[in-house]
Amino acid sequence: MKRVFAAALLAAAAFGAYAEISLYEDNRSLASTAVTPHSAVFRPSPIPAEWIVSGNPVAEAVEVSRTEDHDAQVFLWRTTAGTFRWTHRSDEIVTILKGEVFVTDADGTRHHLTPGDVAHFPAGAVQTWEVPKELLKSAILKHRGSASAEAPLRWLRHVRAMIAL
Repeated sequence: MKRVFAAALLAAAAFGAYAEISLYEDNRSLASTAVTPHSAVFRPSPIPAEWIVSGNPVAEAVEVSRTEDHDAQVFLWRTTAGTFRWTHRSDEIVTILKGEVFVTDADGTRHHLTPGDVAHFPAGAVQTWEVPKELLKSAILKHRGSASAEAPLRWLRHVRAMIAL
C-alpha cells in the first residue's frame, strides 16, 4: 500500500511540475527588447573599493532585459580607466563594444579584448581587469540555481519535449 501511495505521490508531483512548466511556457512574453548605448540611461554601478587595485574607475550599468524566469539578464556596462579584481557571481558572456581591456585569469592567462571580441567568464572565476581608458561592454548574466532544483526541471523539460513529439 505504501508503494502505491508513494508512486501516486510521485506521479502527482511530476504532473504538477509538468503543468507548471506548460503554464510558464504558454504565458511568457514574446516581446523583443532593443537599445542603443547612446540612448540608454546608465546608473552608477560602483566597483567595490576593496576590489580596486589602481586608479579610480567609475562604473555604470543599465539593464537591457531579463528572461521571464529572471535566470538571465542582459546589461550594458561601462567604466573609466583603472585596474580591479573581479569575482563573477554568475556565468557571464561579454561582447566588447568600445575600448579595450586586459583580463588576467587567476592562473596567469592574459586576454586582450577589443571591440567585437566575445568572452565567457564562469561563475566563481576571479580575474584582474586592466582598463587603459574606458570600456563599454554588453554582458549576458546567467544565474545558477541549485543543482538539486535544476536537474529535475531539466528532466521534466526533456520529458515534455518528448511528449510533444
